Amino acid sequence: MAVRVGGDRQVRRQVVHRRPRMAVQPLGLAGIDLICMAFTAAVAGQEALRIGLAAVLVVAFGCVGHVYAARILPSTLDRGFWLTGAGAAAALAAFWPATLTVVGLSAALFTVCALCLRSVLYFLVRRARMNGRSAPAVVIGAGPHAHKLAATLLAHPEYGLLPLGFLDEAAGDRPLLPVLGGPADTGAVIRAHDVRAVVVTGQGHPSVARTARALGCQVFLAPEPGEPVADFVSLREHVRGFPLVRMRAEAQHSLAWPLKRAIDVALALTGLIVSAPILAVCALLVRWETGPGLLFKQRRVGYLGEPIELVKLRTLKPVDAHESETLWSIAHDARVGPVGRMLRRTSFDELPQLWNVLKGDMSVIGPRPERPYFVEEFSRTVPGYELRHRMPVGITGWAQIHGLRGDTSIEDRARFDNHYIDGWSLRTDLKIILLTVWSMLRPGGS
Repeated sequence: MAVRVGGDRQVRRQVVHRRPRMAVQPLGLAGIDLICMAFTAAVAGQEALRIGLAAVLVVAFGCVGHVYAARILPSTLDRGFWLTGAGAAAALAAFWPATLTVVGLSAALFTVCALCLRSVLYFLVRRARMNGRSAPAVVIGAGPHAHKLAATLLAHPEYGLLPLGFLDEAAGDRPLLPVLGGPADTGAVIRAHDVRAVVVTGQGHPSVARTARALGCQVFLAPEPGEPVADFVSLREHVRGFPLVRMRAEAQHSLAWPLKRAIDVALALTGLIVSAPILAVCALLVRWETGPGLLFKQRRVGYLGEPIELVKLRTLKPVDAHESETLWSIAHDARVGPVGRMLRRTSFDELPQLWNVLKGDMSVIGPRPERPYFVEEFSRTVPGYELRHRMPVGITGWAQIHGLRGDTSIEDRARFDNHYIDGWSLRTDLKIILLTVWSMLRPGGS
């Protein structure tokens, strides 16, 4: 039976079929750039291989520059300078050793073609929205700011958001739109009305935003005009001057997410092969110090609260199963012998967990899994602890590389882990891997 770790897991069980719809804007823009660069390369007289390379490179550079980010009301000139630079860089790399004149003319032709086709795409998007193809939306909060924003969206369907009503604690109908329920009814209202966007006005609704995102909705924070929230984000949007901040998609819906699993498999296979001699020596030492039973298997809580069986080299034999499940730390336990302390100090006892990674129970990078007994306790007493289970657990993580191992603050660990999850990227994973290797070269484990 899975351990209950908060509302996120319960929501996900109910929305297996409510994944985010494919975004027309990003896919359309990437397709336009592919076609335009292929056309440009063909006009420049390049061979098929160089044409394909240029097309792939321009999309890759566009991804780096967030050229394909979805916008509320897209403009043809959005990221125009970056688009030109991407065309020039792709032409320079694919056409080498072409002259700068050829590269410059190719970049110019690509930019003109891409902007023209963008104009056509955006015209079609706006026309579809004006003809009723806007995303059904709900507004969290029903104060004056929420009413003004809802009225603006109703009057300007070209923004692509059609408010159906408000979610607010107040009962009864409002003059503009009905109150469909309270913030606690977010999941039910989204499913009942096939809502595809949620606009959060006011503050104090983080669980509502996460629930809506888990249900496949676009989520927008709508600060009042003049509030400094928009000053802290790089991509600011607006509806007739009302600022909107788009909530990041979950890491699992990122285009880079499959690469995380591919890296996990590659690292786990390589690690098991390379560490096989070390594991063999460690196994002999463990057998000599603790007797039969080289591996220590323990039930932990994994992704979305599902149970996993974690494998480690044994460094101590517990008295019974209850001690194994409830004893917090053995860092200073006199029963741990010199071999066990050496294994823990070097983290060699963690190496068998590469098998858990290979099986898919864990990732190389992620929040460390904990035992069900402590998950239940910490979920009750530590703010945000249950949110750590929004991502697969890992062998090492953001908290661990900051020294939060063993008998350290659980609140600090939860805060570090949630920060990692909220801003996940492959670049962060690479940083954690490098810092973990460095920490192993300077052993100081618990």
